Amino acid sequence: LGLFFVSGFAALLYQVIWQRLLVFFSGADVHSATVVVAAFMAGLGCGSFAGGHLADRVNRVTSLALFAVAELAVAVFGFFSSTLFYDVLYMRLGHLQGGTASTALVLFVALLWPTLFMGASLPLLSRGLTHDVDGAASTIGMLYALNTAGAALGAFGATWVLLPQLGLEGSLGVAASLNLLCATAAVPLALAGRGRQVSL
Repeated sequence: LGLFFVSGFAALLYQVIWQRLLVFFSGADVHSATVVVAAFMAGLGCGSFAGGHLADRVNRVTSLALFAVAELAVAVFGFFSSTLFYDVLYMRLGHLQGGTASTALVLFVALLWPTLFMGASLPLLSRGLTHDVDGAASTIGMLYALNTAGAALGAFGATWVLLPQLGLEGSLGVAASLNLLCATAAVPLALAGRGRQVSL
């Protein structure tokens, strides 16, 4: 449960930071900001759908392992995201920017990798922590509540603490390190679950 709180914190750190980085490419008006948020949320939705589909087809131990993989994938992207969004998307491809539709498509593709894995993390972790159908609702509800609380704290911390103190690069490093922490901590959980399965 603590891991998913931290994961939510990191996710909103990314959203706040990437919103500022993508301003260079998409623009700073309300329409551009809406496009960035919409692309972010669309990726989360696709990831949640894919993660739920996958979670239904694997056991609890595999689901925990896949959660670790998802967190690791987000961490890797996070470490290199400023290079992609600024050096590549803005500096090299900024002159190719078209209308709102084409900008939205580019942003969706650019954000698809991390948001897909972010969205997949809830169904994967829910499957990993759910022992039976009767306890599914309470487990998923608790995960969602803690993730949302972490996200709220992440948005606050990014805006008022991390960005003023560490800047964009430093804040991205914090977010990626948190995802790496979640991935690392999920591995022994999966291994412990595998050990229990073997002993049974």
